[in-house]
Amino acid sequence: MPPSITELLSRSQDGQSEALQQLYARLYPEIKRVARSRLAHSGGVAGLNTTALVHEGFLRMAEQEGLQGSSRGQFFAYVGQVLRSVVIDHLRAQGRDKRGGDQLMVTMSAAEDVAAVQSSATDLIAIDRALTRMRELDPALYELVEMISFTGLTIAEVADLRGVSSRTVNRDLIKARALLQALLGEPG
Repeated sequence: MPPSITELLSRSQDGQSEALQQLYARLYPEIKRVARSRLAHSGGVAGLNTTALVHEGFLRMAEQEGLQGSSRGQFFAYVGQVLRSVVIDHLRAQGRDKRGGDQLMVTMSAAEDVAAVQSSATDLIAIDRALTRMRELDPALYELVEMISFTGLTIAEVADLRGVSSRTVNRDLIKARALLQALLGEPG
């Protein structure tokens, strides 16, 4: 009988690379779904497709000294965090290029598109900073936001993973959104 996801997570946390490879192989379709959700949430990122995002995310996870999270829910929150960091790094690199790194000629219609992309990138970077602060203040609410907003899990799936009711997840989600808005400096 193949090892359970929980067992593979535990072994991966201990730094066993073959467990990480088995975990990745078993969860690849779900990780790809998370990556697709991540790209859709960011409005699409030029030069970054789902497969490239999954592979870059896996490379970043493989570089870690074991995985973060001992449950399936925590693992997917971690996957969401890693994929978000890949997207943010890619957007930051694009921003550097747009400030002169590639020296492109820009037409008026293209300039409007660049402004929209830069605004989107700025928003994502601000959200990334707020989420980093949220993780310090309330790790459980942070994990909830990662699972629902960035990995695309439903409230029912999160409730099942956490062993609580959907109403509890909804209440926690209201708290998480309020905290995130406060950290972004938006009115409640």
